[in-house]
Amino acid sequence: RPLTTSLDYSSCNNPQIAQPHASVIMVDFKPKAIRESQLERRQVELAVPALVKFASQKRGKQLRLLNEHETILLILALKKIPNPDKKPRRISLPYSLYSENVEVCLFTKEDGSKVKQLLKSKDVTVKKVISLTKLRKNYQSFEAKRQLCSLYDVFICDDAIYHLLPKLLGKVFFSRKKFPIPVSLKKVNLKKEIDKVLNCSFMTLGHGSCSAIKVSHTGQSIEQAVENVVSAVSEITKIVPRGWNNIQSLNLKTSDSIALPLYTSLPEKSHFIEDSQPPTKRRKKEK
Repeated sequence: RPLTTSLDYSSCNNPQIAQPHASVIMVDFKPKAIRESQLERRQVELAVPALVKFASQKRGKQLRLLNEHETILLILALKKIPNPDKKPRRISLPYSLYSENVEVCLFTKEDGSKVKQLLKSKDVTVKKVISLTKLRKNYQSFEAKRQLCSLYDVFICDDAIYHLLPKLLGKVFFSRKKFPIPVSLKKVNLKKEIDKVLNCSFMTLGHGSCSAIKVSHTGQSIEQAVENVVSAVSEITKIVPRGWNNIQSLNLKTSDSIALPLYTSLPEKSHFIEDSQPPTKRRKKEK
């Protein structure tokens, strides 16, 4: 039978310490059964309220004063690192991570005025348009990049310049999970394309064995957060090469909480190495 573990986070007075109540039985692992193991919804339903409670207790007053929400991250650990992605992969979510008043900043190759005319003709609302020329000129220092990153909720860019932005924007956009999402400005229905971006999360494979993916925030209801997590995992298993067979673990956390386990790939079976060589005189003496 497979290893069975039940984790109860609801009894944790301090969500930073996940206290598993586990009943463990390890008898004759069957590789096929382990490979077919999938996420248990119940684990998500236990983990999400624990994280929301923790965020409320630790940073609740500060977040309420700033009218901000704590991001909930899905931590994906892979067994084998795939080839690097050139662009981020989209993960559709049932409930958007952004409000209707989301503020979007667009990086473009061409002059901002031309792009603004294009956006107006396509009925697209973008708070700020920054050309490559202005980006290079006005946002050279780390402090300028940090301030820019904090001004807008979402950053998108013309997919023709996506490869230039890592060097121009630096680490601050990566660390805050706000790196621009590439969008083709040549799309006939540009408004629909940008709306899709606002209803997705994103991940990039091939840059390490672990990825942190935004799946929810404490401003959403428990039910919405659970649905987003379950849906994201379903999409991720289709994106990751070899699917569940290449997923080592899935954990859920906020920026400053402990990671609560949702799924862990168990070893297929124990391996014992038998010594078939006859004992030599030297080995007899060692015994």
